[in-house]
Amino acid sequence: MKKILLILAVLSLAFRVSCQEAEEPVVITAPDSTIDKQAYTFSAEGVTISVSYGSAYPAEHAWNNIGRTYFACLANGSVTFSAEKKIKGIAVNGWVKKNFSATCNKGTLNYLSDESEDTTGEPVLTISDIDSSAVTLTCNNQLRCFSVEFYFTQNPGEIEGEVMDTVRFTAVQTEASDYSEDETYSSEGHYSYWLMLAPEEGYPQVWLDLYSAVKGDLSGEYSLYDYNVGNYTYVQLSASELDYEYAYDQAFTITKSGENYHVEGWIIAENDVQYEFVYDGLIKLSQEEEEGIESVQQSIIRVQKILRGGQVYIIRNERTYTPAGAEVK
Repeated sequence: MKKILLILAVLSLAFRVSCQEAEEPVVITAPDSTIDKQAYTFSAEGVTISVSYGSAYPAEHAWNNIGRTYFACLANGSVTFSAEKKIKGIAVNGWVKKNFSATCNKGTLNYLSDESEDTTGEPVLTISDIDSSAVTLTCNNQLRCFSVEFYFTQNPGEIEGEVMDTVRFTAVQTEASDYSEDETYSSEGHYSYWLMLAPEEGYPQVWLDLYSAVKGDLSGEYSLYDYNVGNYTYVQLSASELDYEYAYDQAFTITKSGENYHVEGWIIAENDVQYEFVYDGLIKLSQEEEEGIESVQQSIIRVQKILRGGQVYIIRNERTYTPAGAEVK
């Protein structure tokens, strides 16, 4: 009887091991924690991921406008993937910044990249024929990982993805809502402004929710990783008040020479379109329209943000909305 039970136990163990070996890839998702521009390591299911310089944001984090958890290896950083047994290949489902390139110390590397546009893919990057328990990937530009698939008996499939659509325009109209005196939105060294940029034809309009270091001066480099942009950057697509898309990523630079500003950068909206813009000229820091320019800006949707009962609301042409777009009666 004992012999029969022993045989059954061995067969059961063999069956479980067989099933485990068949269950690949092993999928590792981003850690549910906040990590800001530093080295970090996390492990799961016998796999360890070590990033020399990067960040990680859970989906609900205030600085994560993409709505899904990811971990990132930032520019000129490296990420090492290791496991308790030999890895055959890996596939990264994620996003790479424009002009992305990378190298690895083992295996054959393939990735999506475009010299002028950001790229997403499922996967966006693969390494095949690693045949080692560890491989290190070095990135010249940012790599965001939504999940990483580990293969131990076979190589990952081919890369599938697409380069984001891009809209480029030169702005000729601007408005800047000034909240620098409002302690609800501003604090010392963190002054709130809402800057609108629009082309000659009126749309698309880009509204940048930014926080400058110096009151009355918009100069600076702005991005999620610099902690000086807010959650209310968006693109207005037409004259319809509800025809807009919030941004989930953005980066732009503002410089000042004399009385004029130079603004240049991009946002990525929730419609997965990247909007690139440039502007040269004056920017009036006021919530009031400048006298005599009403005819020039008559196509501009006037927008304001307010705090009421602890909730932020958006006012568009005297109508009040929640940030999600629902009108408040």
